[in-house]
Amino acid sequence: MLHKANFVLLAALLLAGCSKKPDACFTIEKGQPSSKVNDEVEVNAGCSTDAGDFVWDFGDGFSTTGIKAKHKYVTTGQYTIKLTAKNSNRDATTSKQVTVVP
Repeated sequence: MLHKANFVLLAALLLAGCSKKPDACFTIEKGQPSSKVNDEVEVNAGCSTDAGDFVWDFGDGFSTTGIKAKHKYVTTGQYTIKLTAKNSNRDATTSKQVTVVP
């Protein structure tokens, strides 16, 4: 027979191992469909679910963390913004492209 404390610990371990896979989702709030060189591109992962950590890769060697982020591109081109949404033991990614013009 399980003692109450052992049952609570077992239940917590089972729930932690069964956490939902996050859904990575983001919007480009400023800078879509294109942005000018040195203008800020603003992204927001508020539409993601079951995630607590957010890692952004802006496709030009710059990365940052947080549910919202801002970034300035210094050269023209087409860049892929990648979001990785994470929880305690799982992650999911999604990406969108932005074009930077002179």
